[in-house]
Amino acid sequence: MGTRIQKWRFNKLVQVIVASLLNKYDFFMVIEGGTGIGKSTLAYHIGHKVALEFKRLYKLDHDTVEYYYERVGRKAGLTEEEFVDKLLRLKEADAYRFSPKKCLIYTQEEMQNALASWNSMSIPDEMINITFNRDFYSEKQKDIIKMLNMFRDHENLSICCVPLFQNLDTQIKNLTKMKITVKKRGIAIIHTPNNVIYCRDKWDSATNEKIERVWVTKKLVRPNYAQLTTFRGLVKFPKLTKRQEQLYQQVKNDKRAVVLKDDMGIDIGEEEANKFDPFDDCFERLLKGGIQSGHHLNGYAFAMQLTPEQLRGQLKKELRKRKMSVTISDYILNKKHKAEELAGIEA
Repeated sequence: MGTRIQKWRFNKLVQVIVASLLNKYDFFMVIEGGTGIGKSTLAYHIGHKVALEFKRLYKLDHDTVEYYYERVGRKAGLTEEEFVDKLLRLKEADAYRFSPKKCLIYTQEEMQNALASWNSMSIPDEMINITFNRDFYSEKQKDIIKMLNMFRDHENLSICCVPLFQNLDTQIKNLTKMKITVKKRGIAIIHTPNNVIYCRDKWDSATNEKIERVWVTKKLVRPNYAQLTTFRGLVKFPKLTKRQEQLYQQVKNDKRAVVLKDDMGIDIGEEEANKFDPFDDCFERLLKGGIQSGHHLNGYAFAMQLTPEQLRGQLKKELRKRKMSVTISDYILNKKHKAEELAGIEA
């Protein structure tokens, strides 16, 4: 008999997050999954439901206040009056208000501002562009990691969306309190790090990778996720309403043009930004010597929610069409310079 899969009510997920925030800690969580599988939808639902839960607390709904007082306030040594006073202070500060226009962020500057705030909510919808695991945007990335460490008592909620959790910087992974893997639309797997003392990898990546490799070898269609050491349960989530989806997409479209202009130097309007093809841009930059290193190229891959191998495969296919060399390193600027220097020395 296999281990019984624990299923979470969506409200339980929300309560875990709210309880952590009320306990004077931030809650940094990551949602991973492929393109168009529902990461942003889940992030929207979490942000929206957390905001509603705080609204109930601000209205001093008896059952809601009692629930969190028993789990957080009493354990913190607060009287009921002190706990209510804290809720009223949060209400006065307009804490944890959910607004897609305010919460959805794409740039490192926005991320830094969110971390420096108190009792805020943010959704870095393409976190891989902000905290890539190599030297992509390295200086600002270091600042963000410092801020994540320094401001852990600011009680902020960050809901980050990435294609693959393992591609994040190790320090970012260690600061993550919950990882949710969206397997298909409407169904996600909840993971939390193991409470370890000596083990450096709280996410037990090596062990879990071995388990997954067995599933792949056996070609299991419905693997037992409870075998993973970080597995905590499954949660279902609904689609966005048409109105929610339109609002969320509009915010994305508006911010995309800003990101292209500020971070990539591409000054185009909103309509053109929506049609912008990152692969075409990457290919043209590669040909013109605009790709500085392999890590820079990897950054493009992850931003497009592709593996580095998939992007290189697509680039080679396009190069082959144009009857050009398919050796990617021939076009990467740093490698071209080194090859030219070696050629000069040999001459």
